[in-house]
Amino acid sequence: MKKSILALSVLSLVSGSALISSSASANSTITMKWEHKVVDGRTDRPKVEFSHRMDNGFMFGFEQVWQYDRSKTELETGYAPDQYEFTIKTGYRHRWGDRNEHEVGPILDYQIKENAKKIRYGAFYGYRLTENFRMKVRARYSEDLDRLSLSSGVYDDAVGKEMRYDLWLTYTWNDFRFVWDAIYKDKLDDNVFDNNKGNVWEHELSAEYRLPDARAHAFYGKFKYKAELLKNSHLNSDYDWYGKRDNAVEIGYKYRF
Repeated sequence: MKKSILALSVLSLVSGSALISSSASANSTITMKWEHKVVDGRTDRPKVEFSHRMDNGFMFGFEQVWQYDRSKTELETGYAPDQYEFTIKTGYRHRWGDRNEHEVGPILDYQIKENAKKIRYGAFYGYRLTENFRMKVRARYSEDLDRLSLSSGVYDDAVGKEMRYDLWLTYTWNDFRFVWDAIYKDKLDDNVFDNNKGNVWEHELSAEYRLPDARAHAFYGKFKYKAELLKNSHLNSDYDWYGKRDNAVEIGYKYRF
């Protein structure tokens, strides 16, 4: 996985340099994030994301995620984080209307983990209702390309196919931006989510502050409201997780150029 991530990172950076140079007035964003799962403080995920939007509407980027598993001691896992996942993100946006209030386009992501690969694709539509209020909907299909092999002839059935639907409501007030993301996920096979069902609702609330005298810099915080942990594996685990919510808090810094 490490070689694949390195090769894809170099490819993305080289492609990014070419795209940026060919579109001087386009914009790029680098985001550094830190996600912390609340249940027993068991997981921390540092992340780095880069995205670039060209003048013609095309977008590409990547996100590298590492992970500290706090459910085990450092003597068991080591002090360095694991390379948890690497995602290449691409898409296209077309805008129209007197105020460019409409936007629509496809998306395509390719994700690599240690023992799995995943492809995700879908489409979105957005509409700016007022100068300060926007809404956006997206439907995305994801499918695992590789199943996780546990032993000879035995595979992990937890991987599969699913649909995800997002509704974003965004309100901008001076230098602040507030976003509510309502998420609905639906399994397209016999697998289940953490709530022990084939479908689940989740929510994400975030607030961003952009420095008034340095518009390239912004800070944000996000709260992720997850489903209850109701699988038998949660009930029979060594930790008291059953019935709790695997919520997470994320903070980040954005630099736009």
